[in-house]
Amino acid sequence: MKNTVAAKKTPGRRSPANLPVTLTRHRTYMLPTRHGMLFFFALLAMLVGAINYNNNLGFLLVFLLGAMALVSMLHTHRNLVGLRLLSVSANPVFAGETAVFDFLVYSESVMRRALVFSIEKAHQSSEDAAPGIVTRIPVRVTTRERGIFRPGPVTVYTRFPLGLFYTWCTLRMELSCVVYPKPLAGPFQVHEGTADGAKTEGSGILEGTDDFMGMKTYQPGDPVRRISWKAFSRGQGLFTKEFGGRGQTILIFDYNAIKSDDTEKKLSRLCDLVTKAARTNIEYGLRLPETFIPPGRGEQHKHQCLKALALSGKKEKGI
Repeated sequence: MKNTVAAKKTPGRRSPANLPVTLTRHRTYMLPTRHGMLFFFALLAMLVGAINYNNNLGFLLVFLLGAMALVSMLHTHRNLVGLRLLSVSANPVFAGETAVFDFLVYSESVMRRALVFSIEKAHQSSEDAAPGIVTRIPVRVTTRERGIFRPGPVTVYTRFPLGLFYTWCTLRMELSCVVYPKPLAGPFQVHEGTADGAKTEGSGILEGTDDFMGMKTYQPGDPVRRISWKAFSRGQGLFTKEFGGRGQTILIFDYNAIKSDDTEKKLSRLCDLVTKAARTNIEYGLRLPETFIPPGRGEQHKHQCLKALALSGKKEKGI
């Protein structure tokens, strides 16, 4: 489930960029690089020497190198101006993992080389953008804690072709990525529950005995007592009996049932339980101090539970 950036449009150059956005000459800036400054000082020294000795070949070399520098400046500027940023998205990750922000860019008619996308001045990705096609440029940023991760501004720059000039554009976009708690391995700790979330007393698993619904292929985690040993003895394979009614197998992962005084450890344990239950296709629900998610299964239900864990106790709004 990707979270696409939806930036608000407000007046002013320093307001968040409203995607899609085109990098115009009013948004871009240019300065000589360190190599460029060294080149120009050397060129100035050569010019002084040519004037001092009245050397025509020296003048020719200085003007030739100067013309090359001016042409490279135009190409550096042209390499960035006109680039169109279409969208930015990022998949949810667990705390401590690397979030990948995928930038989709489009160049209408110009081949753009060595485009660098940088977030927080430390995480960079360089790619070429061919004309007429949408190019994906991923930028990887390491996350630190659960919640809504919001990195800093994005800088797009280039030094192509000679590295003498540096052209850049800084975009203040509302980048965000959901960061789940880091799973903490441990045993299953659950409460019995029903589809409406009511608690009952017992071991933590409700086993239906009302109506026999049929058989399904055995999945890791299914109760052993439900295995159809008759079918297995006949060589038909390993199957599990399914029962309907109020007592269907439901797991309720309860925040208050986790034995720990550390809130983050509790959420990490619940994260581990949710991921394990999702892998075994068990129907499960989640009870947190501020919310209850009814039992369900599937990828969407899994991400709903993990997102609730990521935002538990935080005042940030979901995305």
